[in-house]
Amino acid sequence: MNVETEEIENVFKNGSCYVEEAPEFPAEFLNLENPLETFQSKEVKATHPAESDLFARHEEIPAHDQKLLGDARIVLVGGGGLNSWAGVGLARCGAKSITVIDDDRVDRTNLSRQFFGADDLGQPKGKALAKNLATQAVGGGAITGIGLRFEDALEKYPLPADIFVTGVDNNECRLRVAREARRRKIPAVFTMLSTDGMRCQAFLQNASPIEPCLWCALPNLDPERIMPCASAIISSCHLAAAFTVFFTHRALMGWDKIPAFNWREADLTGIAPDRIGVVKRRNDCFVCSDI
Repeated sequence: MNVETEEIENVFKNGSCYVEEAPEFPAEFLNLENPLETFQSKEVKATHPAESDLFARHEEIPAHDQKLLGDARIVLVGGGGLNSWAGVGLARCGAKSITVIDDDRVDRTNLSRQFFGADDLGQPKGKALAKNLATQAVGGGAITGIGLRFEDALEKYPLPADIFVTGVDNNECRLRVAREARRRKIPAVFTMLSTDGMRCQAFLQNASPIEPCLWCALPNLDPERIMPCASAIISSCHLAAAFTVFFTHRALMGWDKIPAFNWREADLTGIAPDRIGVVKRRNDCFVCSDI
């Protein structure tokens, strides 16, 4: 099934919220002496010899390769409602190297739908989420948190990555990720919610520079505007996490006999139809023309 790019961009435009400004934390809360911290997790060991392997139930999943997942270096760009639950899914299923980048601070409204608790209030989401994900990494591993913006983290640290997983609310950051993924020739997953928080859209930008980028799929995205979701609830965050983890798995492990696609869209209310399809590269895409 092919999905027309024009149809996709119109749905996104009509369902998204555009604002010129967003409130920020007071400057005195934004000073961070050490923006990076790594949390180590140990594998949950068997309690007796007859126990099955920790990931035994993954063995019959189509195209699944546990070693590829365990060896992958996954960078989560954004640590809020979209990526916090995607991070839980990736840590639980055996990803052993996860880096979370987010300079936002945890506030009370986040606690109803994001993977944070009362002890995380006021902390940078990058570091707080990394600490929380370390408790979910049942296969062991290293979870690193960086309390900086993506562009600042790029300047300060090497950021080894085999994939970028992007769940943010502004197009400037999405554009930076799309371009950085193209420069490194690695895949990137982008997940977004509509203004009412009911519809989720996910796109897989594959590693090859001849494949379409996010701006091929959604050319109307304005890098000068932020697009926060005005409404959000945990059910839509979990829907987004499912799409995100699936696309991350496919980008790292391949598709095998599963028909490949790069666009997935679903509406919790059932008002808009669910869509799966293949977005094709645009000849006039300004991101792809930079390659």
